[in-house]
Amino acid sequence: MTPRAETNPRRRCFLRINGFTLTELTVLVVVLAVISVFAAAALTNLGATRQAAAAAARLARDLQLARQRSVAQGVRTWVVLDGAAQQYALFVEDVAAPGRTRRVPMIDDATGRAMVVRFGRAEWRGAAIESISVGGGSEVGFDTRGRPITVDERPLSDDATITISGGHVIRITARTGVIQRVQ
Repeated sequence: MTPRAETNPRRRCFLRINGFTLTELTVLVVVLAVISVFAAAALTNLGATRQAAAAAARLARDLQLARQRSVAQGVRTWVVLDGAAQQYALFVEDVAAPGRTRRVPMIDDATGRAMVVRFGRAEWRGAAIESISVGGGSEVGFDTRGRPITVDERPLSDDATITISGGHVIRITARTGVIQRVQ
């Protein structure tokens, strides 16, 4: 007499290996759908995070450029931050007629255009200026020794900070003018 297929352990194992049940396939599809939703959200945030980090690095470099130019050329330079317009611009004072009110836009040697960076669009779409703390104003200047000055052209008494979206903070040390990315 031949044993029945259900009682033969080898036969039951063979039948189980042949495929998945409809329930198992449904659970698998649901799990994959949930994972793909989270992955898409993470990738979208990753792009914005990278743009914000790059924007913070660019702002730190431009602040350093303004400071270096003031020392190298012997004229005061200014970085004007505008949180409402989500932009900043670099200016240099005229050597013949110094003073903050007579400053002119700093020209980018590579492009021949004024150095203005606008966040929230094009390459900086994921970046935004969240806060500006520069001696009670939104402008920071550098004297001919590279020390930071306020809008009223006095030395900066407290460290200045500028926060870019994603928690990226740039600090300008009050007495020395040292510029560093805190995060």
